[in-house]
Amino acid sequence: MANIGEDFPKTRNARQEKLAMIKKGKSISTVKVPGHGVQNVYKIPLEYLSYNPYNTRFLAQAKTLETRMGRELSDECPGDLQEIEKFIWEYKKDKNDNTISSLIKEGQLQPGVVTPSGVILSGNRRFRLLNEIQRNYKKYAKKEVNLHDIQYFEAAVLDTELSNKEIRKYESFYQYGNEDKVEYDPIQKYLAANEQEKLGYSKKEIADNFLTLTDGNETKVTEWLAEFELMDEYLGYIGEAGIYTALEGREEAFINLYKTMKSFKQGSAGKEIWAIDEMDLENLKFRYFDFIWLNKATHEFRYFKRIFSYEKSWKDFNKKVKECVNSTPIQSLDEYREEHTNETESQISQIRENDYKNLFGNELNDFFDEEKRNADDREIEETPLKLIGQIETKITKLEEAIKNGSKDASENEKLLRGIEGLISKIGQVKQRLD
Repeated sequence: MANIGEDFPKTRNARQEKLAMIKKGKSISTVKVPGHGVQNVYKIPLEYLSYNPYNTRFLAQAKTLETRMGRELSDECPGDLQEIEKFIWEYKKDKNDNTISSLIKEGQLQPGVVTPSGVILSGNRRFRLLNEIQRNYKKYAKKEVNLHDIQYFEAAVLDTELSNKEIRKYESFYQYGNEDKVEYDPIQKYLAANEQEKLGYSKKEIADNFLTLTDGNETKVTEWLAEFELMDEYLGYIGEAGIYTALEGREEAFINLYKTMKSFKQGSAGKEIWAIDEMDLENLKFRYFDFIWLNKATHEFRYFKRIFSYEKSWKDFNKKVKECVNSTPIQSLDEYREEHTNETESQISQIRENDYKNLFGNELNDFFDEEKRNADDREIEETPLKLIGQIETKITKLEEAIKNGSKDASENEKLLRGIEGLISKIGQVKQRLD
């Protein structure tokens, strides 16, 4: 029986010896494994296997725990396996009973895949629930049900050992690289993509590893990595570097921040008519962070672009928010740990977040709601005369750009066509007034 601490987990070498012996015996079926062809499937005692610490299902939780321990999780450490089992059990906890019932009644419908040393590449959740059944045999045993097969995990055993880099590749493929996938916490893919880039995978290779999410498009991976960089910076900003569980439920806010920053940097945001510099964009990012920590509703973040587009409104808003959040320092994560010694990193992070909301939430929301109303009012007040003023400003900028610009004939030809098009449109507007 695979009871943690009672000869489970075994060492990698011990597991490898057991699996080598099993492979000399009779297989029960075959399965096609990407990159390894058709492989035989065997019935493997649960205690001869171990969980994959790099499982994408719980990567945020694992990386958060590693931050506290100062080391990577190990498939040979009993304490680490206890934590991994908690992660897997808590994920989609409401579906555990149904899956257990299915395993008991119908058995394992799909074989797993394991390395020669018994690390599970595909089937970690099934393995966790099989262990749950076996450890609670009396709870699940019924006269009409034979639980004999529950003590085995049905899986293909690869012929060659995989490096940590290769394990991560196969892990992401089995979770995201085929159509038969489970819904995952969106934050996990950012962590996995970042880890794979650090291990030397190209953006195209990462895209292929996450095929169902990217369709093999490396541009999507480029966006993920840029968004993850903002997530990492946010965690540092709030004093919780490496606490990736603090990102839960905030993905869309970071996507909005990435797109907003990109549009202003490229000058394609539309209405901005003031001289934006790098410091202004830094402040925009930090104000996003202040409200992301507040866990502001995702749809509200679209107002940041509109507020930022008007210089006076933005600078007033930025000043008030900055002064507010700096008025009362929040205790550090280490100080919270000293006060909450029995809590996990995720729980401590939630306590800090609640304290932040209690300290600043009402005031920050008041500032935001005021500027939100102002932005809506500006849209209503955008009269024809005000639009003419904006157009005149743009034309003045156009004159300066042409004066200082290129003398290239082909570029001038394009400019002339564009100006003629504008003249035509203005003529049409004028006819409406005549």
